Amino acid sequence: MGSSGFSSVDYDAAVRNLRQTGQAFKRSTVAAQTGNLRNIAEILDPRKLKGGIREACFAQGFNDALPIVVSIDGTGSMEDVPHVIQKDLPSVIDLLTEKGISDHPNLLFMCHDDERAIAPDALFQMSQFEAGTKELIKSLNEMIIPNCGGGNRGEAYHLAFYAAANHTRLETFEKNGEKGFFIMICDEEPYYEDGDPAKFGTSPEIAKEVFGDKIEADVPMLESVKKVAERFHIFIIRPGHTAHGRNREITKRWQKLLKAAGENPEHVLEVEETDAIISTMVLAIGRLHGVDKDEIADVLRAKGAGGVDAAVNATSAIVPVTGALAVTAKVSGTLATSENAAAGRKRR
Repeated sequence: MGSSGFSSVDYDAAVRNLRQTGQAFKRSTVAAQTGNLRNIAEILDPRKLKGGIREACFAQGFNDALPIVVSIDGTGSMEDVPHVIQKDLPSVIDLLTEKGISDHPNLLFMCHDDERAIAPDALFQMSQFEAGTKELIKSLNEMIIPNCGGGNRGEAYHLAFYAAANHTRLETFEKNGEKGFFIMICDEEPYYEDGDPAKFGTSPEIAKEVFGDKIEADVPMLESVKKVAERFHIFIIRPGHTAHGRNREITKRWQKLLKAAGENPEHVLEVEETDAIISTMVLAIGRLHGVDKDEIADVLRAKGAGGVDAAVNATSAIVPVTGALAVTAKVSGTLATSENAAAGRKRR
């Protein structure tokens, strides 16, 4: 995990530099031009996980963090959504930090394609949990968006849940019992061709090829989702401007899967506008922390976030949790963590 802090000013400057030097998202551009999707970056290669794990750890001197995993469907049916997320994802950290929903967001992103359409070594990418500007820029800039997929229905969504279930560690959960967030952005059904996720999932062959794992039998997708739900609040975001984003039957299948895993089926969010996805993430996290939706919406607008009204509509059914997660306070018209709460999270 990167140890430096996030700065939106530094991020914008670094992005401008990448664009001016022709290096912005170069790896993905070259992959699209050449058709060689195998050359994924070492820092995103799941076969090279340090100790087999991505860790979300406390910043020095604190015992608080907010782990966030964002899983991106990088197939062709997603249209321009993966590119928008690749460009705008850092603003999630910026908004959460500046507006006090969390002092220390740690963000990990994944990108996957279709295991039945492309080679396994180009199938799945997985970053570190990052909170620093330089580290986040480097990781996002190296991500390849495959933009492939097959003629079949469904994508390799089970791999993202398998990875989060078996290859992440959350210090805030281990020590404080507080869950992180797992957010999947996708447009197709949970598993291929109406396959039952309670029966089908990650095979020993694909687990070995993608992660280097040795497992004895298939891990059903539902089993992975249940394991993720033990440490993460799960949200599924279905963008409307994709090939299957408006298919209500697919939404129902995701709702059924979350319910079977013991999660709230209302956490399957249909988002009509692509530019509302980032605002929807922030609202979903903030609402679950018990922050008033109108307060979040006001600060999102003040920050220039897109699609705020659509995001409010998409998250209207979210019910706040109680207890340790409800820690924010309103200060001077903006959301900010109270001094007492912040002091309470410092290590004694």
